[in-house]
Amino acid sequence: MRARVWMGLKRMDWKWRALLSILIGVVAVITLLFGVTYFYFVRKLETVNEKIVRMAFVQSEKDLGGLLKKAEEYLNVFYNDEIMWQFAEGVFRNEIERSTVSMKIVSSFDERLLLDNGVYGFAILSGDGRMVSSSSSSRSRTGIQAASQESLEGLLRKARDSYPYVVWAGSRDLTVTEGDSLHILCNRPVLLGIKAMEDIRQSEDASYLLVALDEKTVREQYEIAIYNGSRALLADQANVILSDTDERKGEAVYRPDPACQNIEYELSYMGWKLVNSIPRKDYLKEARRIRSFGIGVGLLACGMVVLISLVWSKRYIRPIQSLMEGMEAVGKDRFDLPKPTRKGWAELDQLNQQFYGMVQKLKNHMEQLKVAEQEKAKEELLALQYQINPHFLCNSLNSIRWMATMTNNTAVADSLVILSRIITPICRDPSFTWKLKDELDFLENYVHMMNIRYVDMAEYVVECPEELYGEEFPRFILQPLVENCFKHGGGRRNFIWLSVSKKDTIYVELRNSGVYMTQEKLEELNHMLRNGVDGSEHMGLLNIRKRLRLLYGEEGKMWMESGEDGSFTVYICF
Repeated sequence: MRARVWMGLKRMDWKWRALLSILIGVVAVITLLFGVTYFYFVRKLETVNEKIVRMAFVQSEKDLGGLLKKAEEYLNVFYNDEIMWQFAEGVFRNEIERSTVSMKIVSSFDERLLLDNGVYGFAILSGDGRMVSSSSSSRSRTGIQAASQESLEGLLRKARDSYPYVVWAGSRDLTVTEGDSLHILCNRPVLLGIKAMEDIRQSEDASYLLVALDEKTVREQYEIAIYNGSRALLADQANVILSDTDERKGEAVYRPDPACQNIEYELSYMGWKLVNSIPRKDYLKEARRIRSFGIGVGLLACGMVVLISLVWSKRYIRPIQSLMEGMEAVGKDRFDLPKPTRKGWAELDQLNQQFYGMVQKLKNHMEQLKVAEQEKAKEELLALQYQINPHFLCNSLNSIRWMATMTNNTAVADSLVILSRIITPICRDPSFTWKLKDELDFLENYVHMMNIRYVDMAEYVVECPEELYGEEFPRFILQPLVENCFKHGGGRRNFIWLSVSKKDTIYVELRNSGVYMTQEKLEELNHMLRNGVDGSEHMGLLNIRKRLRLLYGEEGKMWMESGEDGSFTVYICF
Protein backbone atom coordinates (compact mmCIF):
# COMPACT_ATOMS: atom_id res chain seq x y z
CA MET A 1 0.00 0.00 0.00
CA ARG A 2 2.74 2.44 0.98
CA ALA A 3 4.71 1.54 -2.16
CA ARG A 4 1.69 2.30 -4.38
CA VAL A 5 1.14 5.66 -2.65
CA TRP A 6 4.82 6.53 -3.04
CA MET A 7 4.82 5.58 -6.73
CA GLY A 8 1.68 7.68 -7.21
CA LEU A 9 3.38 10.69 -5.63
CA LYS A 10 6.45 10.22 -7.84
CA ARG A 11 4.27 10.12 -10.97
CA MET A 12 2.36 13.25 -9.85
CA ASP A 13 3.16 16.46 -11.72
CA TRP A 14 5.62 18.65 -9.84
CA LYS A 15 3.12 21.51 -9.71
CA TRP A 16 0.63 19.40 -7.78
CA ARG A 17 3.42 18.03 -5.59
CA ALA A 18 4.41 21.62 -4.74
CA LEU A 19 0.79 22.50 -3.88
CA LEU A 20 0.46 19.31 -1.80
CA SER A 21 3.69 20.03 0.09
CA ILE A 22 2.53 23.58 0.88
CA LEU A 23 -0.81 22.28 2.17
CA ILE A 24 0.92 19.67 4.31
CA GLY A 25 3.27 22.32 5.68
CA VAL A 26 0.39 24.69 6.54
CA VAL A 27 -1.59 21.91 8.20
CA ALA A 28 1.49 20.78 10.14
CA VAL A 29 2.25 24.32 11.38
CA ILE A 30 -1.35 25.00 12.39
CA THR A 31 -1.65 21.60 14.05
CA LEU A 32 1.55 22.15 15.97
CA LEU A 33 0.60 25.71 16.94
CA PHE A 34 -2.89 24.95 18.15
CA GLY A 35 -1.86 21.59 19.57
CA VAL A 36 0.75 23.23 21.77
CA THR A 37 -1.72 26.00 22.70
CA TYR A 38 -4.44 23.48 23.52
CA PHE A 39 -2.26 21.25 25.69
CA TYR A 40 -0.69 24.28 27.39
CA PHE A 41 -4.16 25.66 28.18
CA VAL A 42 -5.34 22.27 29.50
CA ARG A 43 -2.23 21.93 31.65
CA LYS A 44 -2.73 25.47 32.92
CA LEU A 45 -6.33 24.70 33.88
CA GLU A 46 -5.26 21.52 35.68
CA THR A 47 -2.53 23.41 37.53
CA VAL A 48 -5.03 26.06 38.64
CA ASN A 49 -7.49 23.34 39.71
CA GLU A 50 -4.82 21.60 41.76
CA LYS A 51 -3.70 24.84 43.37
CA ILE A 52 -7.27 25.82 44.38
CA VAL A 53 -8.12 22.34 45.69
CA ARG A 54 -4.92 22.05 47.71
CA MET A 55 -5.49 25.46 49.28
CA ALA A 56 -8.99 24.33 50.30
CA PHE A 57 -7.71 20.98 51.59
CA VAL A 58 -5.12 22.72 53.78
CA GLN A 59 -7.97 24.42 55.62
CA SER A 60 -10.01 21.20 55.60
CA GLU A 61 -7.08 19.36 57.21
CA LYS A 62 -7.07 21.85 60.09
CA ASP A 63 -10.88 21.75 60.55
CA LEU A 64 -11.15 17.97 60.34
CA GLY A 65 -8.17 17.51 62.65
CA GLY A 66 -9.77 19.85 65.19
CA LEU A 67 -13.04 17.89 65.01
CA LEU A 68 -11.28 14.57 65.64
CA LYS A 69 -9.12 16.00 68.40
CA LYS A 70 -12.15 17.41 70.25
CA ALA A 71 -13.95 14.04 70.01
CA GLU A 72 -10.86 12.25 71.36
CA GLU A 73 -10.67 14.73 74.24
CA TYR A 74 -14.27 13.84 75.15
CA LEU A 75 -13.31 10.16 75.24
CA ASN A 76 -10.35 10.97 77.47
CA VAL A 77 -12.69 12.82 79.87
CA PHE A 78 -14.96 9.78 80.05
CA TYR A 79 -11.91 7.56 80.43
CA ASN A 80 -11.05 9.37 83.67
CA ASP A 81 -14.61 9.11 85.04
CA GLU A 82 -15.06 6.53 87.86
CA ILE A 83 -18.61 5.79 86.73
CA MET A 84 -17.24 4.50 83.42
CA TRP A 85 -14.81 2.19 85.20
CA GLN A 86 -17.55 0.93 87.54
CA PHE A 87 -19.69 0.03 84.54
CA ALA A 88 -16.72 -1.63 82.79
CA GLU A 89 -15.94 -3.80 85.82
CA GLY A 90 -19.64 -4.86 86.08
CA VAL A 91 -19.64 -5.36 89.86
CA PHE A 92 -23.01 -4.16 91.26
CA ARG A 93 -24.61 -4.94 94.61
CA ASN A 94 -28.07 -5.07 93.08
CA GLU A 95 -30.06 -4.19 89.99
CA ILE A 96 -30.85 -0.74 91.31
CA GLU A 97 -27.15 0.14 91.51
CA ARG A 98 -26.63 -1.10 87.95
CA SER A 99 -29.50 1.04 86.67
CA THR A 100 -28.22 4.05 88.59
CA VAL A 101 -24.75 3.74 87.03
CA SER A 102 -26.25 3.41 83.55
CA MET A 103 -28.42 6.49 84.07
CA LYS A 104 -25.40 8.52 85.22
CA ILE A 105 -23.47 7.46 82.12
CA VAL A 106 -26.38 8.44 79.87
CA SER A 107 -26.58 11.77 81.64
CA SER A 108 -22.87 12.40 81.03
CA PHE A 109 -23.26 11.51 77.35
CA ASP A 110 -26.32 13.72 76.88
CA GLU A 111 -24.61 16.62 78.63
CA ARG A 112 -21.72 16.49 76.14
CA LEU A 113 -24.08 16.16 73.21
CA LEU A 114 -25.94 19.29 74.30
CA LEU A 115 -22.68 21.24 74.56
CA ASP A 116 -21.32 20.17 71.16
CA ASN A 117 -23.65 19.49 68.26
CA GLY A 118 -20.68 18.37 66.15
CA VAL A 119 -20.72 14.98 67.92
CA TYR A 120 -23.50 12.56 67.00
CA GLY A 121 -23.26 10.07 69.90
CA PHE A 122 -21.27 8.30 72.64
CA ALA A 123 -21.25 4.73 73.94
CA ILE A 124 -19.43 2.46 76.37
CA LEU A 125 -19.06 -1.25 75.64
CA SER A 126 -17.91 -3.78 78.24
CA GLY A 127 -16.10 -7.01 77.51
CA ASP A 128 -19.18 -9.12 78.29
CA GLY A 129 -21.29 -7.22 75.73
CA ARG A 130 -23.09 -4.76 78.02
CA MET A 131 -23.51 -1.41 76.35
CA VAL A 132 -24.82 2.07 77.14
CA SER A 133 -25.17 4.55 74.27
CA SER A 134 -26.72 7.91 73.49
CA SER A 135 -27.05 10.00 70.33
CA SER A 136 -28.35 13.43 69.41
CA SER A 137 -31.20 12.06 67.27
CA SER A 138 -32.25 8.94 69.18
CA ARG A 139 -33.12 8.07 72.74
CA SER A 140 -30.50 6.64 75.01
CA ARG A 141 -30.31 2.87 75.09
CA THR A 142 -28.83 0.14 77.22
CA GLY A 143 -28.53 -3.51 76.45
CA ILE A 144 -26.33 -6.35 75.31
CA GLN A 145 -24.25 -5.82 72.12
CA ALA A 146 -23.69 -8.96 70.10
CA ALA A 147 -20.00 -8.66 69.22
CA SER A 148 -19.93 -11.53 66.76
CA GLN A 149 -19.43 -9.41 63.66
CA GLU A 150 -16.00 -9.85 62.13
CA SER A 151 -15.83 -6.17 61.13
CA LEU A 152 -16.64 -4.99 64.68
CA GLU A 153 -14.31 -7.55 66.20
CA GLY A 154 -11.56 -6.30 63.92
CA LEU A 155 -12.11 -2.71 65.04
CA LEU A 156 -12.11 -3.73 68.71
CA ARG A 157 -8.92 -5.74 68.24
CA LYS A 158 -7.31 -2.79 66.51
CA ALA A 159 -8.37 -0.53 69.39
CA ARG A 160 -6.75 -2.89 71.90
CA ASP A 161 -3.54 -2.97 69.86
CA SER A 162 -3.54 0.85 69.60
CA TYR A 163 -4.13 1.50 73.30
CA PRO A 164 -4.27 4.28 74.57
CA TYR A 165 -4.98 5.93 71.22
CA VAL A 166 -8.32 6.22 69.43
CA VAL A 167 -8.99 4.13 66.35
CA TRP A 168 -11.21 5.70 63.69
CA ALA A 169 -13.18 3.83 61.04
CA GLY A 170 -16.26 4.26 58.88
CA SER A 171 -19.51 2.61 59.85
CA ARG A 172 -20.44 1.65 56.27
CA ASP A 173 -19.01 -1.84 56.63
CA LEU A 174 -20.75 -2.56 59.96
CA THR A 175 -23.94 -4.58 59.70
CA VAL A 176 -26.04 -3.24 62.58
CA THR A 177 -29.70 -4.22 62.90
CA GLU A 178 -32.32 -1.95 64.36
CA GLY A 179 -32.59 -3.99 67.55
CA ASP A 180 -28.86 -3.91 68.15
CA SER A 181 -27.60 -1.64 70.95
CA LEU A 182 -24.95 -0.23 68.54
CA HIS A 183 -27.71 0.84 66.15
CA ILE A 184 -28.23 4.06 68.06
CA LEU A 185 -24.72 5.20 66.93
CA CYS A 186 -24.74 3.67 63.45
CA ASN A 187 -28.30 4.31 62.29
CA ARG A 188 -26.76 6.66 59.73
CA PRO A 189 -23.29 6.91 58.10
CA VAL A 190 -20.89 8.02 60.80
CA LEU A 191 -17.19 8.15 61.52
CA LEU A 192 -16.74 5.84 64.52
CA GLY A 193 -13.94 6.34 67.06
CA ILE A 194 -13.05 3.52 69.50
CA LYS A 195 -10.74 3.77 72.52
CA ALA A 196 -9.79 0.72 74.59
CA MET A 197 -9.97 1.41 78.34
CA GLU A 198 -7.22 -1.04 79.29
CA ASP A 199 -4.21 -2.67 77.66
CA ILE A 200 -5.83 -6.11 77.67
CA ARG A 201 -5.39 -8.59 74.85
CA GLN A 202 -8.40 -10.78 75.71
CA SER A 203 -11.62 -9.41 74.22
CA GLU A 204 -13.88 -10.71 77.01
CA ASP A 205 -11.99 -8.67 79.62
CA ALA A 206 -11.68 -5.42 77.63
CA SER A 207 -13.99 -2.39 77.67
CA TYR A 208 -14.27 0.39 75.11
CA LEU A 209 -15.42 3.98 74.79
CA LEU A 210 -17.02 4.93 71.47
CA VAL A 211 -17.74 8.26 69.83
CA ALA A 212 -19.66 8.79 66.58
CA LEU A 213 -19.26 11.77 64.27
CA ASP A 214 -22.04 12.27 61.75
CA GLU A 215 -20.66 11.93 58.23
CA LYS A 216 -22.45 15.15 57.28
CA THR A 217 -20.47 16.94 59.97
CA VAL A 218 -17.25 15.36 58.70
CA ARG A 219 -18.19 16.22 55.14
CA GLU A 220 -18.67 19.87 56.03
CA GLN A 221 -14.98 20.08 56.91
CA TYR A 222 -13.74 19.32 53.37
CA GLU A 223 -16.62 20.00 50.96
CA ILE A 224 -15.36 23.58 50.57
CA ALA A 225 -13.02 22.16 47.91
CA ILE A 226 -15.94 21.20 45.64
CA TYR A 227 -16.40 23.22 42.46
CA ASN A 228 -17.14 22.63 38.77
CA GLY A 229 -19.29 19.64 39.68
CA SER A 230 -16.46 17.81 41.41
CA ARG A 231 -16.68 14.99 43.95
CA ALA A 232 -14.71 15.06 47.19
CA LEU A 233 -14.10 12.16 49.58
CA LEU A 234 -12.11 11.05 52.59
CA ALA A 235 -10.28 7.71 52.39
CA ASP A 236 -8.04 5.75 54.76
CA GLN A 237 -4.68 4.07 54.13
CA ALA A 238 -6.32 1.14 52.33
CA ASN A 239 -8.33 3.53 50.09
CA VAL A 240 -11.52 2.59 51.96
CA ILE A 241 -13.93 5.52 51.66
CA LEU A 242 -14.81 6.98 55.07
CA SER A 243 -16.84 9.92 53.78
CA ASP A 244 -18.08 10.93 50.35
CA THR A 245 -19.88 14.01 49.03
CA ASP A 246 -21.53 11.91 46.32
CA GLU A 247 -23.63 9.33 48.18
CA ARG A 248 -25.07 8.04 44.90
CA LYS A 249 -21.78 6.41 44.00
CA GLY A 250 -22.06 3.92 46.85
CA GLU A 251 -18.41 2.89 46.43
CA ALA A 252 -16.62 1.27 49.34
CA VAL A 253 -13.09 1.65 47.90
CA TYR A 254 -11.66 4.68 46.14
CA ARG A 255 -10.40 4.16 42.61
CA PRO A 256 -9.16 7.08 40.45
CA ASP A 257 -11.71 8.03 37.80
CA PRO A 258 -10.00 8.31 34.37
CA ALA A 259 -12.68 10.77 33.25
CA CYS A 260 -11.71 13.18 36.01
CA GLN A 261 -8.72 15.11 37.25
CA ASN A 262 -8.04 13.32 40.53
CA ILE A 263 -6.27 15.55 43.06
CA GLU A 264 -5.06 13.70 46.16
CA TYR A 265 -3.96 15.39 49.36
CA GLU A 266 -2.22 13.34 52.07
CA LEU A 267 -3.30 14.31 55.60
CA SER A 268 -0.67 14.60 58.30
CA TYR A 269 -2.57 12.23 60.62
CA MET A 270 -4.13 8.77 60.50
CA GLY A 271 -2.56 8.10 57.09
CA TRP A 272 -5.80 9.41 55.53
CA LYS A 273 -6.13 11.42 52.38
CA LEU A 274 -8.60 13.82 50.83
CA VAL A 275 -9.46 13.39 47.16
CA ASN A 276 -11.21 15.77 44.79
CA SER A 277 -12.29 14.38 41.39
CA ILE A 278 -13.11 17.17 38.90
CA PRO A 279 -14.88 15.98 35.70
CA ARG A 280 -12.77 16.89 32.69
CA LYS A 281 -15.82 17.54 30.52
CA ASP A 282 -16.72 20.50 32.75
CA TYR A 283 -13.42 22.35 33.03
CA LEU A 284 -12.32 21.56 29.45
CA LYS A 285 -15.20 23.43 27.80
CA GLU A 286 -13.00 26.42 27.02
CA ALA A 287 -10.20 24.15 25.80
CA ARG A 288 -12.60 22.40 23.43
CA ARG A 289 -13.67 25.77 22.09
CA ILE A 290 -10.02 26.60 21.39
CA ARG A 291 -9.61 23.25 19.65
CA SER A 292 -12.69 23.81 17.50
CA PHE A 293 -11.47 27.31 16.70
CA GLY A 294 -8.06 25.90 15.70
CA ILE A 295 -9.65 23.34 13.39
CA GLY A 296 -11.76 26.06 11.77
CA VAL A 297 -8.75 28.30 11.30
CA GLY A 298 -6.79 25.38 9.83
CA LEU A 299 -9.51 24.60 7.29
CA LEU A 300 -9.80 28.28 6.39
CA ALA A 301 -6.01 28.53 5.98
CA CYS A 302 -5.96 25.46 3.72
CA GLY A 303 -8.70 26.99 1.57
CA MET A 304 -6.78 30.24 1.34
CA VAL A 305 -3.61 28.38 0.37
CA VAL A 306 -5.44 26.58 -2.44
CA LEU A 307 -6.99 29.83 -3.65
CA ILE A 308 -3.69 31.75 -3.56
CA SER A 309 -1.88 28.86 -5.26
CA LEU A 310 -4.38 28.86 -8.12
CA VAL A 311 -4.16 32.63 -8.51
CA TRP A 312 -0.36 32.74 -8.40
CA SER A 313 0.25 29.61 -10.46
CA LYS A 314 0.50 31.67 -13.65
CA ARG A 315 3.06 34.04 -12.16
CA TYR A 316 5.05 31.39 -10.28
CA ILE A 317 4.70 27.99 -11.92
CA ARG A 318 4.98 29.01 -15.58
CA PRO A 319 8.45 30.62 -15.28
CA ILE A 320 9.70 27.61 -13.31
CA GLN A 321 8.24 25.24 -15.89
CA SER A 322 10.03 27.16 -18.64
CA LEU A 323 13.29 26.97 -16.68
CA MET A 324 12.89 23.20 -16.17
CA GLU A 325 12.28 22.65 -19.88
CA GLY A 326 15.42 24.63 -20.69
CA MET A 327 17.49 22.62 -18.19
CA GLU A 328 16.14 19.36 -19.61
CA ALA A 329 17.13 20.47 -23.14
CA VAL A 330 20.66 21.36 -21.98
CA GLY A 331 20.90 17.97 -20.26
CA LYS A 332 20.29 16.39 -23.66
CA ASP A 333 23.01 18.57 -25.27
CA ARG A 334 20.53 20.83 -27.03
CA PHE A 335 21.80 24.38 -26.62
CA ASP A 336 19.63 26.15 -29.19
CA LEU A 337 17.08 27.50 -26.69
CA PRO A 338 14.42 30.07 -27.59
CA LYS A 339 14.85 33.44 -25.98
CA PRO A 340 12.58 33.57 -22.86
CA THR A 341 9.69 36.01 -22.62
CA ARG A 342 8.07 37.53 -19.54
CA LYS A 343 5.65 35.03 -17.99
CA GLY A 344 5.49 35.77 -14.26
CA TRP A 345 7.38 37.33 -11.40
CA ALA A 346 10.26 39.61 -12.35
CA GLU A 347 12.71 37.61 -10.23
CA LEU A 348 11.80 34.33 -11.96
CA ASP A 349 11.85 35.94 -15.39
CA GLN A 350 15.30 37.31 -14.57
CA LEU A 351 16.39 33.82 -13.56
CA ASN A 352 15.24 32.53 -16.96
CA GLN A 353 17.14 35.33 -18.70
CA GLN A 354 20.32 34.56 -16.76
CA PHE A 355 20.02 30.84 -17.50
CA TYR A 356 19.55 31.60 -21.18
CA GLY A 357 22.63 33.87 -21.13
CA MET A 358 24.67 31.23 -19.31
CA VAL A 359 23.69 28.59 -21.92
CA GLN A 360 24.72 30.91 -24.73
CA LYS A 361 28.09 31.54 -23.07
CA LEU A 362 28.51 27.81 -22.56
CA LYS A 363 27.69 27.20 -26.20
CA ASN A 364 30.30 29.74 -27.33
CA HIS A 365 32.85 28.35 -24.89
CA MET A 366 32.34 24.80 -26.17
CA GLU A 367 32.87 25.98 -29.73
CA GLN A 368 36.06 27.79 -28.69
CA LEU A 369 37.15 24.69 -26.80
CA LYS A 370 36.76 22.54 -29.89
CA VAL A 371 38.97 24.92 -31.83
CA ALA A 372 41.54 24.96 -29.03
CA GLU A 373 41.57 21.17 -28.84
CA GLN A 374 42.22 20.93 -32.56
CA GLU A 375 45.13 23.38 -32.26
CA LYS A 376 46.46 21.51 -29.21
CA ALA A 377 46.38 18.22 -31.09
CA LYS A 378 48.46 19.79 -33.85
CA GLU A 379 51.00 21.09 -31.31
CA GLU A 380 51.25 17.67 -29.60
CA LEU A 381 51.91 15.97 -32.91
CA LEU A 382 54.61 18.52 -33.62
CA ALA A 383 56.15 18.01 -30.13
CA LEU A 384 56.25 14.25 -30.61
CA GLN A 385 58.42 14.71 -33.63
CA TYR A 386 61.10 16.38 -31.45
CA GLN A 387 60.75 14.26 -28.32
CA ILE A 388 64.00 12.65 -27.11
CA ASN A 389 63.67 8.97 -26.48
CA PRO A 390 64.89 8.00 -22.96
CA HIS A 391 66.46 4.89 -24.51
CA PHE A 392 68.50 7.13 -26.80
CA LEU A 393 69.84 9.04 -23.77
CA CYS A 394 70.79 5.84 -21.91
CA ASN A 395 72.33 4.30 -25.02
CA SER A 396 74.32 7.48 -25.61
CA LEU A 397 75.69 7.37 -22.04
CA ASN A 398 76.67 3.73 -22.52
CA SER A 399 78.48 4.64 -25.79
CA ILE A 400 80.42 7.43 -24.05
CA ARG A 401 81.30 5.03 -21.17
CA TRP A 402 82.59 2.46 -23.75
CA MET A 403 84.76 5.16 -25.39
CA ALA A 404 86.16 6.19 -21.97
CA THR A 405 86.98 2.58 -21.20
CA MET A 406 88.72 2.14 -24.53
CA THR A 407 90.89 5.18 -23.70
CA ASN A 408 91.67 3.81 -20.21
CA ASN A 409 89.78 6.70 -18.52
CA THR A 410 88.20 4.50 -15.84
CA ALA A 411 87.14 7.39 -13.58
CA VAL A 412 84.97 8.87 -16.33
CA ALA A 413 83.61 5.43 -17.19
CA ASP A 414 82.66 4.69 -13.57
CA SER A 415 81.05 8.10 -13.26
CA LEU A 416 78.95 7.46 -16.36
CA VAL A 417 77.82 4.10 -14.95
CA ILE A 418 76.59 5.79 -11.77
CA LEU A 419 74.94 8.59 -13.76
CA SER A 420 73.17 6.01 -15.90
CA ARG A 421 71.85 4.28 -12.78
CA ILE A 422 70.48 7.63 -11.58
CA ILE A 423 68.85 8.64 -14.84
CA THR A 424 67.28 5.24 -15.68
CA PRO A 425 64.60 5.20 -12.94
CA ILE A 426 63.83 8.86 -13.59
CA CYS A 427 63.11 8.22 -17.26
CA ARG A 428 61.40 4.85 -17.09
CA ASP A 429 59.00 4.95 -14.08
CA PRO A 430 56.43 7.79 -13.92
CA SER A 431 54.68 6.57 -10.72
CA PHE A 432 54.64 8.58 -7.44
CA THR A 433 55.86 5.75 -5.19
CA TRP A 434 58.15 2.74 -5.39
CA LYS A 435 59.76 0.29 -2.98
CA LEU A 436 61.95 1.54 -0.15
CA LYS A 437 64.81 -0.59 -1.53
CA ASP A 438 64.62 1.38 -4.82
CA GLU A 439 64.81 4.69 -2.92
CA LEU A 440 67.84 3.55 -0.92
CA ASP A 441 69.63 2.30 -4.06
CA PHE A 442 68.90 5.57 -5.80
CA LEU A 443 70.27 7.59 -2.84
CA GLU A 444 73.39 5.46 -2.69
CA ASN A 445 74.11 6.15 -6.37
CA TYR A 446 73.27 9.82 -5.89
CA VAL A 447 75.63 10.20 -2.88
CA HIS A 448 78.35 8.40 -4.84
CA MET A 449 77.88 10.83 -7.73
CA MET A 450 77.94 13.84 -5.39
CA ASN A 451 81.12 12.59 -3.70
CA ILE A 452 82.72 12.39 -7.15
CA ARG A 453 81.62 15.94 -7.73
CA TYR A 454 82.73 17.27 -4.31
CA VAL A 455 85.74 14.93 -3.88
CA ASP A 456 84.55 12.61 -1.09
CA MET A 457 82.98 15.41 0.88
CA ALA A 458 80.53 13.19 2.89
CA GLU A 459 80.49 9.82 4.61
CA TYR A 460 77.08 8.18 4.07
CA VAL A 461 75.64 5.55 6.48
CA VAL A 462 72.19 3.87 6.22
CA GLU A 463 70.37 1.99 8.98
CA CYS A 464 67.26 0.17 7.78
CA PRO A 465 65.92 -3.35 8.57
CA GLU A 466 65.71 -5.56 5.50
CA GLU A 467 62.05 -6.41 6.27
CA LEU A 468 61.16 -2.82 5.35
CA TYR A 469 62.69 -3.02 1.88
CA GLY A 470 59.31 -3.99 0.37
CA GLU A 471 57.40 -1.01 1.89
CA GLU A 472 55.88 1.57 -0.46
CA PHE A 473 57.91 4.80 -0.35
CA PRO A 474 57.54 8.21 -2.12
CA ARG A 475 59.92 8.47 -5.08
CA PHE A 476 62.90 10.88 -4.77
CA ILE A 477 61.54 12.44 -1.54
CA LEU A 478 64.93 12.20 0.23
CA GLN A 479 67.10 13.37 -2.69
CA PRO A 480 66.57 17.15 -2.04
CA LEU A 481 67.52 16.64 1.62
CA VAL A 482 70.71 14.76 0.73
CA GLU A 483 71.53 17.44 -1.86
CA ASN A 484 71.22 20.12 0.88
CA CYS A 485 73.76 18.16 2.96
CA PHE A 486 76.31 18.73 0.19
CA LYS A 487 75.25 22.28 -0.72
CA HIS A 488 75.27 23.55 2.88
CA GLY A 489 78.04 21.34 4.21
CA GLY A 490 80.38 24.22 4.80
CA GLY A 491 83.18 22.90 2.55
CA ARG A 492 84.38 20.24 5.00
CA ARG A 493 83.88 16.49 5.31
CA ASN A 494 80.38 15.70 6.63
CA PHE A 495 78.76 12.69 8.16
CA ILE A 496 75.34 11.84 6.68
CA TRP A 497 73.30 9.31 8.68
CA LEU A 498 69.97 7.95 7.38
CA SER A 499 67.66 5.83 9.56
CA VAL A 500 64.35 4.24 8.48
CA SER A 501 62.07 2.42 10.94
CA LYS A 502 58.43 1.50 11.33
CA LYS A 503 56.01 1.03 14.20
CA ASP A 504 52.57 2.39 13.39
CA THR A 505 54.01 4.64 10.67
CA ILE A 506 57.16 4.92 8.55
CA TYR A 507 59.66 7.06 10.48
CA VAL A 508 62.65 8.60 8.64
CA GLU A 509 65.53 10.45 10.31
CA LEU A 510 68.24 12.15 8.19
CA ARG A 511 71.12 13.77 10.11
CA ASN A 512 73.95 15.93 8.71
CA SER A 513 76.92 16.79 10.93
CA GLY A 514 78.16 19.59 8.72
CA VAL A 515 75.33 22.12 9.05
CA TYR A 516 74.70 24.45 11.98
CA MET A 517 71.49 26.49 12.17
CA THR A 518 70.42 29.07 14.73
CA GLN A 519 67.28 28.45 16.76
CA GLU A 520 65.57 31.46 15.19
CA LYS A 521 66.23 30.18 11.66
CA LEU A 522 65.10 26.67 12.67
CA GLU A 523 61.77 27.97 14.05
CA GLU A 524 61.27 29.97 10.87
CA LEU A 525 61.73 26.82 8.73
CA ASN A 526 59.38 24.73 10.91
CA HIS A 527 56.76 27.48 10.80
CA MET A 528 57.07 27.56 7.01
CA LEU A 529 56.55 23.79 6.79
CA ARG A 530 53.59 23.75 9.21
CA ASN A 531 51.69 26.56 7.53
CA GLY A 532 52.78 26.04 3.93
CA VAL A 533 54.33 29.50 3.53
CA ASP A 534 55.84 29.81 0.08
CA GLY A 535 59.50 30.74 -0.24
CA SER A 536 61.73 30.41 -3.27
CA GLU A 537 64.79 29.97 -1.03
CA HIS A 538 63.48 26.63 0.33
CA MET A 539 61.59 25.30 -2.69
CA GLY A 540 62.90 21.76 -2.20
CA LEU A 541 61.58 21.52 1.38
CA LEU A 542 58.20 22.93 0.36
CA ASN A 543 57.92 20.44 -2.51
CA ILE A 544 58.60 17.56 -0.09
CA ARG A 545 55.90 18.86 2.27
CA LYS A 546 53.37 19.22 -0.57
CA ARG A 547 54.04 15.68 -1.78
CA LEU A 548 53.56 14.29 1.73
CA ARG A 549 50.25 16.14 2.10
CA LEU A 550 49.04 14.97 -1.31
CA LEU A 551 49.97 11.35 -0.69
CA TYR A 552 49.16 10.95 3.03
CA GLY A 553 47.05 13.96 4.07
CA GLU A 554 47.43 15.10 7.69
CA GLU A 555 49.36 11.93 8.56
CA GLY A 556 52.30 13.11 6.43
CA LYS A 557 54.52 15.26 8.68
CA MET A 558 57.96 16.85 8.39
CA TRP A 559 60.01 18.90 10.87
CA MET A 560 63.65 19.79 11.64
CA GLU A 561 65.84 20.02 14.70
CA SER A 562 69.35 21.34 15.39
CA GLY A 563 71.63 19.56 17.88
CA GLU A 564 74.03 21.13 20.37
CA ASP A 565 76.92 19.34 18.62
CA GLY A 566 76.26 21.34 15.44
CA SER A 567 74.28 18.63 13.64
CA PHE A 568 71.10 19.24 11.69
CA THR A 569 68.33 16.59 11.55
CA VAL A 570 65.23 16.30 9.36
CA TYR A 571 62.35 14.06 10.51
CA ILE A 572 59.69 12.62 8.20
CA CYS A 573 56.82 10.32 9.16
CA PHE A 574 53.80 9.09 7.22
